[in-house]
Amino acid sequence: MKRGELMRLTEAEPGMELEIYELPVGNFKTHFVRLGVIEGTRVKCIHKLPGGTVVISKRHQEIAVGSEIAKKIMVKKI
Repeated sequence: MKRGELMRLTEAEPGMELEIYELPVGNFKTHFVRLGVIEGTRVKCIHKLPGGTVVISKRHQEIAVGSEIAKKIMVKKI
């Protein structure tokens, strides 16, 4: 994956530095906004768990994102 290319969060590999490009609309987006994760936020992929859950970190906060939501989040590798 080249730097700057768009991908789904589920495609990210542990250790990748990412920028949130697009969040799904609705309750999911509201939840992420409350966590301080909006379009343009830089995060790091920490783990990919069995079942498709992706764990990201934002500063010192780790956030587990279920596979169904992670499929709908678009990110850019930075």
